[in-house]
Amino acid sequence: MAAADPSDRHHRQGPAAPATARTRRLPWVSAAILAGLAVNLALCVRRVGDDRRAVAFVGFSHLNLLLLFGAIRRFEASPDGSPARGRARLAVWLLTATLTATFTWRIGEMMPLGFAVAAWIMAAATVLGGFYMLFLHGEK
Repeated sequence: MAAADPSDRHHRQGPAAPATARTRRLPWVSAAILAGLAVNLALCVRRVGDDRRAVAFVGFSHLNLLLLFGAIRRFEASPDGSPARGRARLAVWLLTATLTATFTWRIGEMMPLGFAVAAWIMAAATVLGGFYMLFLHGEK
């Protein structure tokens, strides 16, 4: 008899159990990561001083990361095939795409034109590859 495919285990399970108070709480590791991110944000803002563009970049990047962590958490908590999972999947892709574009734009300003074009091509390939894997390749 052939061994069961470990990936089939996920599909054989019934609907996800409702979230209990224990599973809704923020684990200590997540809280430590968020605290570290907050400290990093404060240090970055202090370091850039009066440069409003740099403060906007740092603030946007940190906000985007926080939203991305939340979207990933919602994606993982949503049952397979539910509309909530599809919305969370879209949010994850959009947030990663904007984060990729933001960092590419920022480093593109510091590079010679040829390298900046190469960075944008790689960023586009990453975003399009993520779209393919999340939406087109999906549940295959």
